Amino acid sequence: MNTIILVAVLTMAGLGTFFALILAFFSKKFAVQDDPRVEEILAILPGVNCGACGVASCHLFAESLLANKVPINGCIPGGAEVAEKLSALLGVESEMPEKKVAVVHCGADANVRKLRARYQGVETCSAANMIAGGELACIYGCLGYGDCFDVCPFDAIRMIDGLPRIDLIKCTGCGKCVIACPRDIISLEPWDGSHPLVTVACNSLDKGKDVRKICPVGCIACKICEKLSPELFKVENNLARFNTPNLKEYDNWEKPLEKCPTNCIVKLSDKVPSLSK
Repeated sequence: MNTIILVAVLTMAGLGTFFALILAFFSKKFAVQDDPRVEEILAILPGVNCGACGVASCHLFAESLLANKVPINGCIPGGAEVAEKLSALLGVESEMPEKKVAVVHCGADANVRKLRARYQGVETCSAANMIAGGELACIYGCLGYGDCFDVCPFDAIRMIDGLPRIDLIKCTGCGKCVIACPRDIISLEPWDGSHPLVTVACNSLDKGKDVRKICPVGCIACKICEKLSPELFKVENNLARFNTPNLKEYDNWEKPLEKCPTNCIVKLSDKVPSLSK
């Protein structure tokens, strides 16, 4: 009996050794050598694995870049500085990527929001939004639990009175907050810092009379902005929309801010010289 067991053990050990040697041989013979430039590219990239470039990680971006599957200026967080370094490393020309920042289209913080119920559950925007749309009377507004804050890898978002505030200098336009928001109230807008950034801080498609009942800072589609600056503002589906974030060519954008009856058209920032260089 002991002899049978011994033979079985030795046989299994022999087979294991044999197949291990076979695997080692083929793994060495068919091993794919990494391009040494991958590590050089990784040393240039921010390394946050944000996915804004369209691939899952910085390592995959480096490999895809060498395979000409992504543009050399595809690293959104890295911006012009990273694009320039990659261009120098690989010896190719590159157009500088357009600077974009996250913009929040809601101005109703915890001090003015009206509730239609009391939500008790997991305190995330995505969870609250799945439970009958959350507790807010406005089904379009910010839920205020900070899912966008949680996913921002650049510390560019602060939650103040339950509303995300974007640090436009720190924001790289990676888009993670856009994906995280279940209400789609965050968008990426072109902005290079050379002019003020203006937006409509509302996302509601309700009629004006209904907006007035639930939000003092919502757009009521009065069309004052459209009448004052038709080239910049357009009211569609009960919501004023800012047609262009580029104010360099216009000098009549301040009137709508002054005349908006609910103050939902806001200036997020003045021009920032450090970004416009």
